[in-house]
Amino acid sequence: MEYRALKYFLAISDFGNMTRAAQAMHVSQPALSQSIQSLERQVGHPLFHRTASGVELTEDGKLLRFHALRIVHAMEDAEQELGTGHHRETDLRVGVLPTLAHDYVPAILRQLVDSTPSPPTIKLVESHTQGLVKQVLTGALHLAILDLPISEPAVNVATLWRERLVIVASPSLHLASPLPWHQLVHTPFITMEPGYGLRDVLFQIALANGFQPQIVFELTSFNALLGFVRAGFGVALIPHRSVQLEISNHRVELVIPTPETTRDIGIIWRAGRRLPDHAAQFKDLLINSARAISEHEAKSSSPDRE
Repeated sequence: MEYRALKYFLAISDFGNMTRAAQAMHVSQPALSQSIQSLERQVGHPLFHRTASGVELTEDGKLLRFHALRIVHAMEDAEQELGTGHHRETDLRVGVLPTLAHDYVPAILRQLVDSTPSPPTIKLVESHTQGLVKQVLTGALHLAILDLPISEPAVNVATLWRERLVIVASPSLHLASPLPWHQLVHTPFITMEPGYGLRDVLFQIALANGFQPQIVFELTSFNALLGFVRAGFGVALIPHRSVQLEISNHRVELVIPTPETTRDIGIIWRAGRRLPDHAAQFKDLLINSARAISEHEAKSSSPDRE
């Protein structure tokens, strides 16, 4: 398989559109189509489903994408280290948990943009923990900010800060606070779908207190989760930081579980790969900001602030 053909293939899979991919790669659309047709003949299977709006990867296409990303990024790494390439990455691809995408991370990205003469083009991906790890491993993301621990030897990990987890409920449920975990044995829970660290923490704590949590909804959106909590379908375990406005506006009720629960937030990047300049700068900004964030978390979690 030709390196150039793999880059064309990845561009189409990113854009989902042949025309836009051709424009991005500065090649004619017929030349791009011919390259993909040649690649499909080598693979022996179609790589894309043609749709009215563009193209989508087939199952074989998804498998090839996994390996193509590794090949292309390995080549770029070699070019950087040997100084033989003309390619300089001007983008920054960051993955983040949905619960982290609205405060600390945007603020630190703003610092990066404001302090850089030629700021990067930023691509931000929200996903669950397992999905973010996979995208870092394939090279689709430079970095990911997620919950720890991560048991993956192929990534480097730096712990950033610790955040407090609380239970939120509809005010109509009239739950006591603080509330021992074992008293939640018959309480319906709303949580994120499998793959999210918050869901894993919920199960770990519940099992440690002698019960299996009763899950009534597993969702993919944090806003949807809060909506179902407000409607009284159940309670949810979430970061205190993420719901302070909802609590102060009395849209949800704060319930402090005992013993109290926390989770660690960290950053990961692929081991053995030199980070591009913008990604390295962002990593350093995150690590340097971690102490101030930890102090802010400690203040906002103090009992006299409830």
